[in-house]
This record gives sequence, structure tokens and C-alpha cells, in this order.
Amino acid sequence: MRMNFNQYIQNPMGVANSVISNREMYRVLYTNKLNQIMVREAGRMANIKNHLYKDGKRYIAYIKIPSEKISDFYYDILIEFTEPDPNDPNVKKKVTGYGLEDYYVRFYANDPSFFYTFVHAFIKNDMFFKDMKHKMPKRNMKEVAKEKNPQDVVGYVKSLYFAYLLMIRQGLFNKLKYTETFNQEVIDRLVLSAEIMVEKRQEAAESNAKVKREKKARAKQGRQDHLEKELPGNIKMTKVVSNVKNTISNKASKFVKTTKRK
Repeated sequence: MRMNFNQYIQNPMGVANSVISNREMYRVLYTNKLNQIMVREAGRMANIKNHLYKDGKRYIAYIKIPSEKISDFYYDILIEFTEPDPNDPNVKKKVTGYGLEDYYVRFYANDPSFFYTFVHAFIKNDMFFKDMKHKMPKRNMKEVAKEKNPQDVVGYVKSLYFAYLLMIRQGLFNKLKYTETFNQEVIDRLVLSAEIMVEKRQEAAESNAKVKREKKARAKQGRQDHLEKELPGNIKMTKVVSNVKNTISNKASKFVKTTKRK
């Protein structure tokens, strides 16, 4: 099953399958998610360079896609564009001009969703970028993801959807922008394997969690310092709290004594 990027976004299971439900819901959902991420990553994304390669008759886009949950953490996405088969009934027209919208696509992503859930299905449907197979766990390529994707179907991968939206916004479907020469050795140095990406993601998640805990602790301490400054004299918060507790305790004791005398 071959398809172009637009067809993947319209229905990742292919035109031969029933049209995917809630297509508009996914479009709105992923567009809003990407917008929020881009606000968070604004300064960092501005410094990230896309690589657009021309290799014979094929075009290859290498795009860094930010994680939705972890700030300053990016996945490697590669998209191979090749001319479609003119005898393919799903190709609506002869490919002409400078656009890549009607070109067949194959993907590589070290996004965990891609290789834990979908990589076998992408390989089965000839939608996996074979140049990068050495960067993917062999077991995931050979075995169906029985728990996550028992039907072994091609589905939406969030990082690929984000890549599509960014390509639209940045005009990356234009062949004229693909001027770099594809070099496998260079790509191998730039792109992390799926296993290493998982390790780095775990490290980044732990680092982010630590930063959040420290920020929360500083904010709490700041609030306490502010309250202490607002109190008269040298009274401390601990003393105030203690006095309040003693007052409540004394009142409760008096109430009990009075009740007993009655």
C-alpha cells in the first residue's frame, strides 16, 4: 500500500479501507497541540535547521519534531518522497511541477509511538524508510505489536502529523528547496537510533521533573517568606500557627468543662 502524505493524513489505513472517522477532530486536535508546543518551544525551534536532500529521483526531508510532553526534546523524522507509479489507480493525475504533494512517502521516526506501535505495519505496507532500518529495533520490525496494534494497521503517528503540518506552514513540499546532497554517513551521525532515543527521553523526563519540583519548592518558600515579611515584628509563621492551634485547643477545653458542669 503506497500513498502520498496528503492521503496518509486523510486516512492512514489507505484509500482501500473505510474512511477514518473523526478526521476533522484529529486535524483540530493535532493543530492545537502543535500550536501550544510551538509557543513553548518558540526560541529553541527558531534555531533548528531542517535538512532537505535531493538524491537522484527521490527527495528526503529530515525534520526535528518537538515532544509534546517534554520541553527542549526533539525526535528525528525522515520522509522519503518518490515518484508514484503512473499505473496506480489511486494516483489522480500525472505528477508535474515542483510540488511533492502527490509523491509516495516512506517514514522513519524515533518517536516511541512509531516503533513500539506501528513500525511493523509501516514495513508491511512499504511505508518505512528502508535506509534507516539499522536505526530501528529488529524485534519491532519483525513482530506485530500484539498489545498496542494487534490488527497491524497503519495509524496516525503524532510526530508524523506534526511534521506534515510544519511542512505545510514552511512550504517544504517545494522541490526547489531540496538542494542538499544526501549522505548516509552524515545522516547516521545526526539521527539517533530508536533505543538511544528512548534512553535520552527517560533522562530528559527525569530532568524536567526535577526542575519542576525545584521550581515548586522555590515558589512555596517564596510565598512563606512573603507572609513572614507581612507579619508585625519578628513573629514567625511557625509561632503564629502554634498560637492559633493553642487558642483552638484552649477554647475546646473550656467548652468541654462547661458542658460537664451542666
